[in-house]
Amino acid sequence: MENVYVIGLELGTDSARALLVNARTGEEVDTEVVSYPRWMEGRYTVDSDAQFRHHPLDYIEAVERSVGTVVRRHPDMVEGIVSISLDTTASTPCLVDRECTPLALKPEYRENPDAMFVVWKDHTGQAEADEINALLSRLPVNYSLHTGNSYSAENFWSKVLHVLRHSPELQREAYSAIEICDYIPALLTGCRDASAVRIGHCGAASKAMWAEEWGGYPPAEFFEQLDPVLLPILAHLPRTTYSCEKSAGRLTPEWAGRLGLRAGIVIGVGNVDSHSGGVGGGIEYGTMVMNLGTSACFMSVMPPKEMGDTIVEGIFSQVEGSILSHMVGFESGLSAFGDVFAWFRRLMMWPLESIAGQCGFISEQVRQKLMEEAENRMLDDIAHEAERLEVTMDTPLATDWLNGRRAPYSNSALTATVSGLSLSTTVAEIYYSLVEATAFATKSCIDHNSRFGVVTRRLVAIGGISRKSPFVVQMLSDVMNMPIEVPDCSQAGTLGAAIHAAVVAGVYPSVGAAQRVLCKPVCQTYHPNPHRHVLLQHRYARYIALGKFTESSEFRSKEQC
Repeated sequence: MENVYVIGLELGTDSARALLVNARTGEEVDTEVVSYPRWMEGRYTVDSDAQFRHHPLDYIEAVERSVGTVVRRHPDMVEGIVSISLDTTASTPCLVDRECTPLALKPEYRENPDAMFVVWKDHTGQAEADEINALLSRLPVNYSLHTGNSYSAENFWSKVLHVLRHSPELQREAYSAIEICDYIPALLTGCRDASAVRIGHCGAASKAMWAEEWGGYPPAEFFEQLDPVLLPILAHLPRTTYSCEKSAGRLTPEWAGRLGLRAGIVIGVGNVDSHSGGVGGGIEYGTMVMNLGTSACFMSVMPPKEMGDTIVEGIFSQVEGSILSHMVGFESGLSAFGDVFAWFRRLMMWPLESIAGQCGFISEQVRQKLMEEAENRMLDDIAHEAERLEVTMDTPLATDWLNGRRAPYSNSALTATVSGLSLSTTVAEIYYSLVEATAFATKSCIDHNSRFGVVTRRLVAIGGISRKSPFVVQMLSDVMNMPIEVPDCSQAGTLGAAIHAAVVAGVYPSVGAAQRVLCKPVCQTYHPNPHRHVLLQHRYARYIALGKFTESSEFRSKEQC
């Protein structure tokens, strides 16, 4: 059997990942991960304002380095590589000119964060999201039908409106706006017309209010009432969306040279990372795939006839064909998951970094080694202590909203809490409360879906947390009182992109057929502790009460201001 290879590419929050896969056998030949240098330096990020931006050059350079490195290591396979498909974070849009050039690539705007890609977790557009929701509530047509009957600051129009208002000088050059999942295929295929880009159905329908029911995007009258500044953007957006099983075009000679590939290979339509992870994790009816990364995305699918006209309120998206063709795809989740634990580690590291940085009796080499060792071991060591705790109803209790709440019922303005602290409280107890809070939030999302008829018989965990944090996954299993399966795959999102690449290239007739060959078997299953579950049920009730108190208190505080 002739070997045929495909490349799955993922542009995540911190890095890009390229995966070379034998499309006939499912063998993962090689992978390369490349961090974004400007992002890692903290440039264009203002945590206190929830501002998170990626410079276009971070993406472009990471694509060239990740794919190019993998290809150069396997020159004998170049002739057999037939396609590339990719997934990215979403909604992560950027203003572009008529030729589909991100404005930050123009000399006069290269340091303007509003001319860059607005990362999914950027919440600077919360005021704009509030305006959108207020307008939606007054209209006869429910344009938020597919975004849980609400529109989030993490979505396309909130972000585009915010950057246009915040940097009026960009309005002169902004011809359109584009998601990163659509920009990279356009770049690789040489599309120089922003209105002619083949945009993904997944991103447009789940993040930008595109729907067949109302003929695409909401009409111009909607945006004129919201803010006329959006009208030129709307006028120049592509009107047709495409599934990830379709081609966006073919690789240009220029990019073939930069990547070391043959010109003319097929480039697939871009996808949203969480949905691609669902595909790589083996999603099917009854199986929820939980992508546990910096945030948490929970993906489910249902046959349209099973859902009928039911709308699951308060989730992130409900779109037919967004995850699997001919199925309704659902996305829920948490705005911060791994980011919660990363925040706690930074908090714990600060004293050590501050003191060690001022110690003149240790060398710089020893200091760096100490920092690296402490950072690598800290959460694992604390987790071991947390596992040994005798948890009671009096153990500290937390909510998880360090980056607001994604679902149920998005509210990016909410903040997290830790309650029940005393002079005897330990580091392990605080960490335990944060892990427990993310598990409780997960239960809240799954229970919410179930109340609207979304079936969850099986839980599959993917993403970095699922493979390196057994304490976290066991907590999820105990809280849900369900087994959690972890497939033998370190990059489910990138594998999902490779699956789509194999379908786009015609190696397989459907995603399902490709999944049966390329998806990985389960390597570990976490089983719930029934005795622990009983206590957690009581603590979960307190978590819900604490969340309601926090939300009502913050609302009253804002009203008084």
